[in-house]
Amino acid sequence: MNTRSLAALLLLIVALPLQSQDSNGAGEPEQSSFGGEEVPGIPFIKHPASIPHAVLEVLKQDETVKGCLRDNEATPDKPFNSWFVASTVHLGGQHERDLVVLPNPGWQPGYSCFYSASGIQWFWIFRRTAKQYELVLTTPGNGILILQGMHADHRDIQSDTIGSAGRFVTTITYRFDGTRYQKYHEETKENQ
Repeated sequence: MNTRSLAALLLLIVALPLQSQDSNGAGEPEQSSFGGEEVPGIPFIKHPASIPHAVLEVLKQDETVKGCLRDNEATPDKPFNSWFVASTVHLGGQHERDLVVLPNPGWQPGYSCFYSASGIQWFWIFRRTAKQYELVLTTPGNGILILQGMHADHRDIQSDTIGSAGRFVTTITYRFDGTRYQKYHEETKENQ
């Protein structure tokens, strides 16, 4: 099993019991775990959401995205908005429709653009305010979890990164400080 598959499997084992019980309006639990690749039988994004133009404009200012844009042009058959996929989450309650944005696994301009060979990728978390979307967290990892624990009335977020050919897992927990998510705790353990 390669490192990317191991990372996806580990994320699923950890994440499935932690799935949110919040309703997404479709009668299913809201998706709260996101990995770097699709796993057979498990949808990458259960309920895709459209990405607003304002969010795409913020993404264009992200350093990783700017680097990718320097090396890869958006084209009519691969427009910029096709580079990403998103899912709605509720970070601060049912009335707040926030977004988790991931690189689109079907868009491959250059493997190293948004992904590493070990399955580490970028995740962007946008919080919806009354007037706009605000980028509140950018983090690399093999996967992220939207946790049930809350601080400053927003759910905590955890990123997991598998390193050293699957030998170690680094978990970072982020807490909302009222404006952005900040690193709260980091722990690296040997993968069992």
